[in-house]
Amino acid sequence: MVILDIVSLQVVAALGSILSGLIHFFPGMTSREPGRWPYWWGAGKVLIGVTNGLGLHFDGTRLSLPERLTDLILLLGLCLCIHGLTIFARRRPPLPINAILLGMLALTIVLLLFGSRDVRLPVMVLGGTRTLFNFTAAWLLFHIARTEGLRTAWIMGVLFAATFPLFLARTALVLIALGDPVWQDVAQRTADWSVGIAIILVSLCHFALLLIDAERVQASLARQAGRDHLTGALNRFGLGQIERTLAGTVTLLLIDIDRFKALNDSQGHGAGDTVLRLLADLAQREIGERGMLVRIGGDEFLCVLPGCDEVTANRIASGLSDRFDRAVAALVDGPCHPGLSIGLARGPVTPSLDALIAQADGAMYTIKRQRQSRGLPAKAA
Repeated sequence: MVILDIVSLQVVAALGSILSGLIHFFPGMTSREPGRWPYWWGAGKVLIGVTNGLGLHFDGTRLSLPERLTDLILLLGLCLCIHGLTIFARRRPPLPINAILLGMLALTIVLLLFGSRDVRLPVMVLGGTRTLFNFTAAWLLFHIARTEGLRTAWIMGVLFAATFPLFLARTALVLIALGDPVWQDVAQRTADWSVGIAIILVSLCHFALLLIDAERVQASLARQAGRDHLTGALNRFGLGQIERTLAGTVTLLLIDIDRFKALNDSQGHGAGDTVLRLLADLAQREIGERGMLVRIGGDEFLCVLPGCDEVTANRIASGLSDRFDRAVAALVDGPCHPGLSIGLARGPVTPSLDALIAQADGAMYTIKRQRQSRGLPAKAA
């Protein structure tokens, strides 16, 4: 039979928790996020590691005041970790979970400081509280995974979720060992295996938030790289990212601002930037959830409308042109107001959007030439 060296595991876990907690203070010094979650998480990890190490010097009866105070410090460390994780997740646990946590914590404090000499009740309440803390950590990590789509959050959430049934089983087995001498050896060995596996899983999660934060930063940089900083619309890099997700038939609206150069020359680039932002805001409101807006360069924008028919696309183009004309007339001084030329193209996505973009560009220039020759305002294709 394999014998589990639970003491060695606890020593390694204690040292790992302390070291990981101290390491978190370094990113905490440079973190610009409100709340400074690395400090809270790191301090909690240090306290948990210290109390786990001190616990090796006690007999586990929880009858002495130093042992009870050590358990109380352990709960404080768990609270600090949950607080740091709450800041990191940008979400508080639901009210029922908070209420149960506070109730269990208060009961644990009362039992640790003023409890009877029956060890079973403190063991049960402390084990239940620690189990609940791990459940809360898993809940917050799954929230991050769902809302932000981070793979490391899913992995860490699963690891934390796997620990709370182990801690719960360990608490139940310890109570059996304390209450029934017949099953004491078997229950104690099984409890040791449960807590041993839990220690290994918790040790894998020491740097959970740093790993998730690294993926969060990478995702943020990827989003920023795919966006035009002036208008907030997608850029060509962002278009390439969404193009891989498109399938079937798509409708494109290629938008060009007429007399935009004249506006920049007469009123400055600040006025031109204002008009670009205005067009982006109006276009995004007009297409809503039906598509994406892309700034493909200069004063040219592209509306990508998957599965949209020509009638709807023409209605979007006409509505956008009318809204832009009214808004820019109130915004820009002078006799020469910018207008829109909008070209439409519809067809399959494969093999790429380049052919459709060229078709929409040709339709846009056809409208631009017709309007210039007739002296008419811009109309959609």
